[in-house]
Amino acid sequence: EKTSVFTMDLQAVLLCPALKASALYYRTKLKVHNFTLFNLKTGAGHCYLWDETEGGLNADEFASILYHFLTNEVDKETCNNVIIYSDGCTYQNRNTIVANTLLLASKKLGIVITQKYLEKGHTQMECDAMHSCIERRLRNREIYSPVAYTEACRTARLHPAPYKVQSLQHSFFSKYSDLQFVPSIRPGNKKGEPVVTNLKCVKYTPDGEIKVKLDFKEEFLSLPRRLKKPTNEAQVKSLYKSKIPLQQLKFKHLQEMKSVLPREVHSFYDTLPHLSKSGNKLCERETCTCVIPVNVEF
Repeated sequence: EKTSVFTMDLQAVLLCPALKASALYYRTKLKVHNFTLFNLKTGAGHCYLWDETEGGLNADEFASILYHFLTNEVDKETCNNVIIYSDGCTYQNRNTIVANTLLLASKKLGIVITQKYLEKGHTQMECDAMHSCIERRLRNREIYSPVAYTEACRTARLHPAPYKVQSLQHSFFSKYSDLQFVPSIRPGNKKGEPVVTNLKCVKYTPDGEIKVKLDFKEEFLSLPRRLKKPTNEAQVKSLYKSKIPLQQLKFKHLQEMKSVLPREVHSFYDTLPHLSKSGNKLCERETCTCVIPVNVEF
């Protein structure tokens, strides 16, 4: 059987800028996220990075990454079975949006996709080693903008090959919550019956079937849900029409931190989308009065 096995997890939040300067203390910073996948057969590591103005941490974002990864990195000519190991985080891995997306990928690629959830307290995976490798690369390094995190991930490992890194923009994310193959992946129906967090393993097949396990030692059971008419992939819309604006206070703090940052990154922080001082609408960049001029020599 031609099988590919992957582990996946979200790295702890990265903050930007990141350097040892008193000007950064007690100020809110820009959050950067790194979702990683590791191929157990080839040893290839994949990083998907985005900052909080490009996307959030919802099931749609993780579903978008998974669908992109599977449809671009899995060769259906040499692989007919994919196994994905992850923790049981509900908003990230164990939910209806991700389930419908994996079913769509299974049908499109014509392969079986099986997602296995690790037991709580036993969630150490190979992609966690990727996080450690990246953290070592970041040690004692000054981070001025998210681009530095992209470069750190790309150079964190040289052998057997560098990690593949992709920086994401808001246009990358799609609204996979519009997929309605199944309304729920709960294995039970009534009060007292199994719930989503009782799932140990979910299998998706090209013929549109979803099977589940409540115990790894048991046989697969059909999910007690009637599949609805398949959604056309083209009907999945973009999740965001534009970047996500920052709160005015965070934008103000980032502007204040420019005093200890090189001039070449100032424009990045000046053009970050943010709410106006009234806090109820997007501040227009052309007429923005929120930017704090900074005079500093480097």
